[in-house]
Amino acid sequence: MSENLSVIYLRDGDLHWLDAGVTYALANEVSGAFERLCQSLGERDHGIVFAAPGSEVRLLELTVTPEEKKHLNASLPFMLEESLTDNIEDVHFARKAIDKEQYAIAMVDKSSMQLWEGQLEALLAPLPWIPEPLLLPWTNSEWTMVIEAETTVLRYGRNAGTRIENTLLPTLVSALLQEASPDRVIVYGDQESVDSVLLAPLQAVEVQWRTGGLPQALMLSDRSESALNLLQGEFAPQLPYARWWGQWRKIAALFFVALGIHLISGWLDLQRMERENLVLRTEIESIYRGVNPRGAIVDAEKQLRRQLDGLRGGTAGGSFTGLLAPVGASLSSQDETLLASLSYSQRNAELRLNLLAADFADVESLRGSLEQAGYSATLESSSRSGDRVRARLRVGERP
Repeated sequence: MSENLSVIYLRDGDLHWLDAGVTYALANEVSGAFERLCQSLGERDHGIVFAAPGSEVRLLELTVTPEEKKHLNASLPFMLEESLTDNIEDVHFARKAIDKEQYAIAMVDKSSMQLWEGQLEALLAPLPWIPEPLLLPWTNSEWTMVIEAETTVLRYGRNAGTRIENTLLPTLVSALLQEASPDRVIVYGDQESVDSVLLAPLQAVEVQWRTGGLPQALMLSDRSESALNLLQGEFAPQLPYARWWGQWRKIAALFFVALGIHLISGWLDLQRMERENLVLRTEIESIYRGVNPRGAIVDAEKQLRRQLDGLRGGTAGGSFTGLLAPVGASLSSQDETLLASLSYSQRNAELRLNLLAADFADVESLRGSLEQAGYSATLESSSRSGDRVRARLRVGERP
């Protein structure tokens, strides 16, 4: 499968990139490998993984009951506490369901996770962190080894493997053989005669030698099933806000500038409209006071409309205009009688007339004319003023 698999791994504290069987040192700025890797990460959303050092990761399989599965996130550290030498607070746990009852478990110190996180931060792209041994090919009853100068990567199970110093390899192999013996062991190495000493415990097992190292082993790796990813829980990938901000900050800056201009323009328009509204309200109040000099102004237009409706009235006799018409007609027939003033009471629907007449007969004639027209005309007062008579009439609708 793995001609398309790219692996980023650590050697002597430095990052290396293994792609298509060729290894690049990412710290070498002259080679431009780091730029090519970043370009590949931008173009591909799969097939690039980080190989977490096998010496730092402990792998095992765990059988879980249905009841335990419900609370596995919280209970997993305590289920494995007795097998740890460190405090569970310092250990990161990752898991992956294999079947209904079996889980693949990986344990690694949080300090190591944080260190790798800092080293890979410059890539600005999330990628799976797969324990190094799980990248090697594996089938039932078969082990795979990659023997290097000082250490060996060994995968001896579906979710079992490690990287161990060569001096400790015979001891580990002997212990594993006591539990289960494989049918075949695939060994990748360049010095068969020397490496054979390390594999003395495998004399009774079929050993197949293949020239090469990790690049050649990965070419045969079967990645049809996704391996256990260490990036879980508090180390789960976060959305790349920093990268998004770097890509969109110019557009965001233009947007905020445009928004600021729009807000300032809206504020200036609001100030202008408030000034115009103040001028308009002043004019309305001035006009209203010309009609009604007293009283509070709440809604000048509505108040004027109500007063106008009251003057118009609902019937001809009870309205201001309905009373004014017969009064005017009666006065027009008397040349010697003058209207000094009049007032209208909307509450009582009555006109009060102050008249100057030649004599009392003219006043009584006017009152009688209004009575004949069907209105109530009451003489409230009368007095002589020089050679004329001053009188006050109250005119209203006849009850």
